[in-house]
Amino acid sequence: MRFRRSLPLIVRFIELINGCIQFKSSREVSFLDNSQMIGTYQGSSKQGLFGVCAPRCNNDIRCNAIDICFENLKCKLISGRTPLTPGNVSEGVCKRFQMQGCPDGYFFDRKENICIAHNYCNFESDPELTCFLSESLSDEFNWTIHANSTPSFNTGPSSAVNGSYYKYIETSRGEGYRTYISGQRAILESFMKFSDITYCLAMYYHMYGGYINTLTIRTQKGNNTAIDRWKLSGNQGDAWHHLSGVNLPLDSQTKIIIEATKGAYYEGDIAIDSIELLPLACP
Repeated sequence: MRFRRSLPLIVRFIELINGCIQFKSSREVSFLDNSQMIGTYQGSSKQGLFGVCAPRCNNDIRCNAIDICFENLKCKLISGRTPLTPGNVSEGVCKRFQMQGCPDGYFFDRKENICIAHNYCNFESDPELTCFLSESLSDEFNWTIHANSTPSFNTGPSSAVNGSYYKYIETSRGEGYRTYISGQRAILESFMKFSDITYCLAMYYHMYGGYINTLTIRTQKGNNTAIDRWKLSGNQGDAWHHLSGVNLPLDSQTKIIIEATKGAYYEGDIAIDSIELLPLACP
């Protein structure tokens, strides 16, 4: 409550040094979440952090928000969107202040001076109204929504990157349990009608195990041959990795495909989480 009472004073201070730029407090985020960070700066006091980051954000067209990390006396310049979920806040909490007051599910595009909608899939609800992907009918098996560790040893993540749930492929199940059929595909594909522009897709992926096969992002126009836009194969270690952005030229006849393939043994679980699609090219 002490922080809430001091907020008007802080905002007025920001307006004085930035020409009436308004920052709206949105939500708590994890101190460890750096996926949209442009820069980070040290401060000497809690209120001083605003004076450190606010002018820098105002002067950088990429910056749409600032994270004020009171416990660590750091502030961060943030590019893009309000985060999907607070994430793991056990190592400290920051407070995010957006450049403008856009509704949830939107972010402020400073170049166009408008709030832009974006679609995302974080697998925290079923059905998930913001998700633009569904299970394909042309694959050999489906992705699985899961929380915590996958059932197999030495493969898969121990938890979601954000929230509680993620999607993964269980490679020790096929036509029968413990049946390993290398090359079987699990496919998510978009069902939306897109505008004729270039979109930016970002997501987290986890590819840990001795028999990891391939994760691919494709686009396909009508019945034409699908085009690979991003592909990765092999063991990437026991960690979530952030794919910061893949440019996807889309239109009303083109769909997005995210495909994972099985390896030759059970140590081949591939997981994805926090998939975002924005109607603009990646920075």
